[in-house]
Amino acid sequence: MSDPAIVPVATARGPRAWLSRHGGGLPRTFWAVWIGTVINRLGYVVEPFLALYLVHGRGIAIGTAGLLIACFGAGSFVSQPLGGMLADRIGRRFTIILGMTGSAAGFILLGLAPTIAIIGSAAAICGLAIDLYRPAVAALVADVVPTEDRPRAYGLLYWGLNIGVGVAAVAGGFLAQHSYWLLFALDAITCIGFAVVVAVSVPETRPERHAAEGGGYAQALSDRLLIALAASAFVGGIVYMQSFVTLPLVMSIHGLGPAAYGLAYVVNPVAVIVLQPLTIRWLAKQRLVHVYVGGSVMLGLGFFVTLFARSTLAYSATVLVWTLGEIAFSAIGPALVADLAPPHLRGRYNGVFGTAFGAAAFVGPIVGTVTLQHLGEGWLWVGCLLVSAASGSAIMLLSDRIDARRALLHTSAAPGLR
Repeated sequence: MSDPAIVPVATARGPRAWLSRHGGGLPRTFWAVWIGTVINRLGYVVEPFLALYLVHGRGIAIGTAGLLIACFGAGSFVSQPLGGMLADRIGRRFTIILGMTGSAAGFILLGLAPTIAIIGSAAAICGLAIDLYRPAVAALVADVVPTEDRPRAYGLLYWGLNIGVGVAAVAGGFLAQHSYWLLFALDAITCIGFAVVVAVSVPETRPERHAAEGGGYAQALSDRLLIALAASAFVGGIVYMQSFVTLPLVMSIHGLGPAAYGLAYVVNPVAVIVLQPLTIRWLAKQRLVHVYVGGSVMLGLGFFVTLFARSTLAYSATVLVWTLGEIAFSAIGPALVADLAPPHLRGRYNGVFGTAFGAAAFVGPIVGTVTLQHLGEGWLWVGCLLVSAASGSAIMLLSDRIDARRALLHTSAAPGLR
């Protein structure tokens, strides 16, 4: 049955009614996860400052620091598939708690590690634990939120994540100036905070699996619609990674330093925080596949128009364009995956989808820097648009099949608590 504790949707006017229209009607289980996610992301300070800690805090050579950060990335690449399997086999609640407590332990170990070997091991542990929760959270939302409300729910989760990350970016810089150890302590505390919220307020939601139903990643990986969505997420992730890697490099080529890049990039989290609540209900009422494809194309278009930017203000405008695409792409993608997945495989389906972003985080910087170095920024930004458009076109060709699958699963299953 569905979660009995539903927040009512108000029909009155005013700020409170506005909040109710955009956030009302969702189960309290969802809001507990949302609160835990925000708490966790308020402490997202170790990963962004890890390179500075290793080089300046520990005196490690840049090359060695890169290898140690690669240990973190290797663990992270495995994290989501493992989290998806655990979410389906053992439970969503258990997996979230395991991931958060494991991350907290890993951060403390990483902050205290006395040797390079232990630092590398601790970094791998952190990477392995840090994303275990993602497939479990995505599957849990699909378990308790009705199909028609899932785009809004995933959008609100992404919105809360950006609120936390925005605050953490400021807090992390302040703490790092005083003591790098405070970064590890804060991240560990907020991970434990998320685990406590889930332990106290979130019931297990994993649907019962019937003996006749198949399972495992073999079934998920044989689903061509899932693979197509994961491939599009991989392409979108590669394009999005240019915001961290080649965008600041191109701005520096045109005489704009780190401060200018910071001013331009801050448009991204601010736009997500301001615009997502205003747009998500409208987006959810559209045909989801079209919104997803539009988001993909808008993402590529935003980086393409970077070709014509030369001032901080102009670069800020380009960031706003691709952020609009990011909002649609990031909110609708998980909703489509949740609608395609059999209930007993929701964790694995989200694990496959999430792994695409992990792979993009590895491939994106390499592809972007090589293209910029050997072909120039023109081909880099044109390429972002071309691959985004190609990816979107491929998904558009599958739109009828995606909608048919969603309709079939919607009529045969309903969200509920175990």
